[in-house]
Amino acid sequence: MSRPLPPSFEAILLEEALDREATLDAFVLGLRRGPWVTGTLVAGMVAIHLVLVVLDGAGPPEELLIAAGARVSEAVAIGESWRMVSCLLLHADWLHLGLNMLALFGLGRLCEAIFGPARLLALFLFAGLGGSVLAQLGPASTSVGASGAVFGMMGAAIAFGVRRRKVLPYGLRRLLVRGLLPWVVLNLVIGFAVPFIDNLGHIGGLVVGSVAGWVLCDAIVPGPEPSRGRAGALAGLCAGVLAWAISNAGRNLLGEVGRWM
Repeated sequence: MSRPLPPSFEAILLEEALDREATLDAFVLGLRRGPWVTGTLVAGMVAIHLVLVVLDGAGPPEELLIAAGARVSEAVAIGESWRMVSCLLLHADWLHLGLNMLALFGLGRLCEAIFGPARLLALFLFAGLGGSVLAQLGPASTSVGASGAVFGMMGAAIAFGVRRRKVLPYGLRRLLVRGLLPWVVLNLVIGFAVPFIDNLGHIGGLVVGSVAGWVLCDAIVPGPEPSRGRAGALAGLCAGVLAWAISNAGRNLLGEVGRWM
């Protein structure tokens, strides 16, 4: 016959169970609110791609992507640092766009529910920048795509699941860690096997995203409410960086299209 636990242990176990239930409720509520930042990012990248498709007759596709803000090692080296951000919003073709947007919507929806809209935007930007920085140090002279940011979201979700494993419900912990880890490994293997994939960009995004997932505040685990002012300032900073990159890319594109015409 088992001995009953002391009242203090029963209270601790009850508190842990209530915290897990509250965490799951908060996560589900975050999903139900809708991933408006994720949706805005996806819609924006689709719109940018449509504009480039309309302009496709103005010049060869590679020239058009470079004009629109692709990361070009030589251009970044001479001062066009905005390309490190604008390249995240461009895609080589419809297949590239479709695969990245499918992954971004699924992972962005997950991370937006966990971290909140402002931190999701920061995660997208800084993980994507991490991918651009590492790609800039590698052999690929030109790159486009949001896949570095996508890898960052996978890394952030896994890191969060490991860091918060003691307070997360089992199903959510399993989804974040065991569910995503095989996808990271599979996509890295594919990246090493396929010559035209810039795997350094994936690795850079994954590293930055994993660090972010370990240190960022979240919106679902019970505890002190994070400062809304700081979250708002972070979102404003990220929106400003994206606007700066898009404006530079837009001016460059208009100038190049004017020359072609």
